[in-house]
Amino acid sequence: MSIRYGLQARFITLVIIALLLSLLALAGLLQRQVSLQRDVVELTRESIQNLVLERLQEQARAVGDTTAEVLINPLYNFDLEMIGRIVGDVLAQPDVQYATVFDPQGAVIHDGSDAIASYGQVMSDPLAAKAIGASETLLQRDSDVVDVSSPILLGDERLGGVRIGYSLASVQRYEVEATRALEERLNSISRRYFLGVTGLIGLAILLGIIVSVIMQRVLIRPIRRLADAALEIEAGNLSVSLPGKDNKDEIGELIRAFERMTEGIARRDRDIRRIANTDSLTGLANRRSFRESLDAHVAFGRKSSFAVILADIDDFKPVNDSWGHDAGDKLLCRFAERFREVVNADEQIETKPARLGGDEFILLVQAAPGVDTPLRQLVTRLAERLIEEFGRPTTIDDRTFQFSASFGIAVFPDDGITASQIMKAGDVAMYEAKRAGKNRYSFHDRSTSNPGRRKTLSEDASGGS
Repeated sequence: MSIRYGLQARFITLVIIALLLSLLALAGLLQRQVSLQRDVVELTRESIQNLVLERLQEQARAVGDTTAEVLINPLYNFDLEMIGRIVGDVLAQPDVQYATVFDPQGAVIHDGSDAIASYGQVMSDPLAAKAIGASETLLQRDSDVVDVSSPILLGDERLGGVRIGYSLASVQRYEVEATRALEERLNSISRRYFLGVTGLIGLAILLGIIVSVIMQRVLIRPIRRLADAALEIEAGNLSVSLPGKDNKDEIGELIRAFERMTEGIARRDRDIRRIANTDSLTGLANRRSFRESLDAHVAFGRKSSFAVILADIDDFKPVNDSWGHDAGDKLLCRFAERFREVVNADEQIETKPARLGGDEFILLVQAAPGVDTPLRQLVTRLAERLIEEFGRPTTIDDRTFQFSASFGIAVFPDDGITASQIMKAGDVAMYEAKRAGKNRYSFHDRSTSNPGRRKTLSEDASGGS
């Protein structure tokens, strides 16, 4: 007896075939989604890794350059206490694993510890050779640390160098956490969509096409936009716009999280720039920032004249010797406050005050727009006000100090046509004022202005010596 292959059997066969095809289509779609999700996670992980690592290297370079500049005077004077304080401040920063000051032969001078256990030992780690011989700031990296080494130069003389190691643990941890969060988000989205596909298995083929289009629109495209935005951020463009941040789903949350991360990186970038261009003790601009401004004024100053006033506190060393560096630092801060108050009070000039290092300060002065008063007259008046202001006593830690400063003035382009020439002329003029009795000012061109009488740094007898 033959079995009849009727319409019902054919229908069941078609249903089974359709079901099998739907399952195959679903399996294929699932495989494609898993592969695509893996590619997206890997692309995002690489982008995040490169972005965070680049920012860490920029921070390391900026801190290395700044620390090398700050260490010039302490290393030249072999002031181990000041070197230790500077190294300790660096070690206190996030992610810093080590900070070492070494001499030109690579022997350790200070490692930030109280006992300096490695003092005199020649560095011999795998990165040490290139760090010791580096003639400029050098970045090296292994699997655990980003090592930045900066030479410490006094003119053409190499005093030694400083090495700072930034741990990559936080970078790796951030990468793992970000990747895990992305995977969880993607898995959550995948489950939501594929549950719907499973519930409508009879329409799997059509639904698969619809889901594919939907996935392309709501998942792949935003992720690709995030990847493109990461590349833009990596290139330095921190103002990228991310569409879809108002979405209420997980992709919207991911985009908003990415935007918050971008804002955090921008804030960190601004902080790095501020640290790199600001004197940490007084809050004034540092040598690097001032030199950039001076170079710009020289480059664009052919149509207008400007002056620099270089100030040095008279007899500052006895304060450190007698009362310690804390009192000296407070005196420097007080000097900077008064310096800033005087120059800000004069509306006829535009100024940029800065601290060069130690007890040396500098000021760039030019006439404000619309002011016709001769520059030398404006600078002379300002110098007189500075001397008058510093002639007033000040109280630090219940001790009254009477301090003064000597000022050297150089005018562009009369006293030099380059930034180095102008600063050297101001330095020479300042030492002329020192030799003439201190607590006075002197123009570099002594034929136009001779040093006048002033006082010296001392402590009022009622408050100490």
